[in-house]
Amino acid sequence: GLPAGTVAAASKALEIIERDPAFTTLPVKRAQLFPRELRLPQAESAIVPIILRTPERALTASQSLEKQGFLVTAIRPPSVPKGTARLRCTFSAAHAEEDVLALAEAVRPLLEQQ
Repeated sequence: GLPAGTVAAASKALEIIERDPAFTTLPVKRAQLFPRELRLPQAESAIVPIILRTPERALTASQSLEKQGFLVTAIRPPSVPKGTARLRCTFSAAHAEEDVLALAEAVRPLLEQQ
């Protein structure tokens, strides 16, 4: 069987979804706002990749964003093909629009360095 905490969390999540079905659309809505602000291709899921090509650039960018209060993971080979190292920006319903806009502003200079 599953741990009691896992069952309670899943039960509460289902309760929230039943009470407010629109809540489930928020992660993708937040993800779509992010590339729109940066003039990047439209997001199709709650995960938006920012391709920075080299592992070094991805790591440096991730560390820079962490210092600014953002948790954005660097994804590098062998997890992705060589030459496609990236940042993985993941959005949730808990992110406010202001959070997304602040992240876009923090990422903007990283894109200009390409």
